[in-house]
Amino acid sequence: MISLINYLKTDRGRIYGFSSLLAGFSAMFCFMGYEFIRSSSESIFLSEFLAIDKTYALFITPFFLLLLIYLYGFLLSKYGARFAMGIYFFFSFLSIIILYYFVNLKIKFFIFFIIVFKEAYVMVLSEMYWSYINSILKQEEARIINGPLAGLGALGSLLGGYIVLRFAKDIGTNFFILFSSFLLIPSYIFFRYAYNISGEPKPSDDEAGGKKGHLHLSILKENKVVLFIAFIVFTAQVVSTLSDINFSYFVKKEIADTDTRTSYLGSFWMKVNIISFVTQFLITPYFLRRFKIKYVLVGIPLIHLFTSLYCFLKPSLFSSSILFMLFKSFDYSIYRASKEILYIPFSYDTRYRIKQFVDAFVYRFSKATTSGVLSLMNLFSFNYIPFLTLIVVFVSGFWTFIASKIDTKE
Repeated sequence: MISLINYLKTDRGRIYGFSSLLAGFSAMFCFMGYEFIRSSSESIFLSEFLAIDKTYALFITPFFLLLLIYLYGFLLSKYGARFAMGIYFFFSFLSIIILYYFVNLKIKFFIFFIIVFKEAYVMVLSEMYWSYINSILKQEEARIINGPLAGLGALGSLLGGYIVLRFAKDIGTNFFILFSSFLLIPSYIFFRYAYNISGEPKPSDDEAGGKKGHLHLSILKENKVVLFIAFIVFTAQVVSTLSDINFSYFVKKEIADTDTRTSYLGSFWMKVNIISFVTQFLITPYFLRRFKIKYVLVGIPLIHLFTSLYCFLKPSLFSSSILFMLFKSFDYSIYRASKEILYIPFSYDTRYRIKQFVDAFVYRFSKATTSGVLSLMNLFSFNYIPFLTLIVVFVSGFWTFIASKIDTKE
């Protein structure tokens, strides 16, 4: 934290460090709103559909997300990053209000679609923040500030979760959908102000106006680092999905009472958020300053490899909770903060276009693909539960191997 304060006193810190913090506060409001719409839409969905029906929504999500990413890329080509950001915020604000109206009318299509929408819209917003931050900071600056920036987003999630827990019964579930749209207003104001201070990142002449495509997918072939990041993102979400299902299995198996189960899950997610929050503000800045990015990127899957091996050898609620808790705690703290630094040296299209495809579409596509395969196994009544953590062991090993092959130039 001392290094962050010293950095903010420098000439660059007063401009780019302060702008990054404004983007962080914008993310705080954005993710607080996402907690509102996530909790409320999930609850409303379960009142009208079976839990298994969510797999259909998750399968559709990547394709809707790809459409959003393409339209955002089109706006980037036509109007630039700042204007595209404003249009997307307005689109999200208006869409949520419309969905709130039709969900209130209990129209099943919109109750189903709001699950797809909330899974997709936040991914584009999340990557907008990192595209901007990766474009205005140098790598040495990002080592200092990325952890606290991610921490501000986590703080928004913490506050959002607490508010839902505290006031859902008094205010009503449906109203939280509407409140999530209102929080996009301060989120946009902070982000716009950040752009005004730092200036808008500009593409080079050969990438200006989307000359190489609104998505510029050829970067995946041209840039091996970004291709490896795509493999890592896909692999990491396989680990996440399998760990989630394994954890849910043991929660249901070992805790029969509904209220006791709800209490346990509330406690579990509170611990995840606390670990993540502490990691982002205290541990992440230290590690990013002291160690090469490659060591961090390799170390994270190694931890998951050992915890999944332990879970396989000692299957229980305790071991499965450790596996899933550590993944979720590290995913949006030290892992995310370190991975983002890799994008900084690359071109505008890499930071703004292909990043959306890799970190948003591939992310959701991996979860949808894994869920789809498991759903297919369910149809054939194949009991895959005993093998889940063994699969996680091998996937984590593959993830470690990929991370070790990334050339970080450090």
